[in-house]
Amino acid sequence: MSVQTDAINATEIFHVKSHTVSCDGGTAQNGHPLVYLRILDKQVACPYCSRIFILEEGATDSSH
Repeated sequence: MSVQTDAINATEIFHVKSHTVSCDGGTAQNGHPLVYLRILDKQVACPYCSRIFILEEGATDSSH
């Protein structure tokens, strides 16, 4: 793959400690409306920007 293709296909991965995460796509051209995502198993992908949120082992749910 070329460097340009790699940059286009790159997906950001975040390791999180909560089953509920929020994503706004970051800044500039990657931004999108704020969404809240729930990790039901081990990971979830943002439907707007494809960021992947991976639940760390031993994570707790901070909801009430």
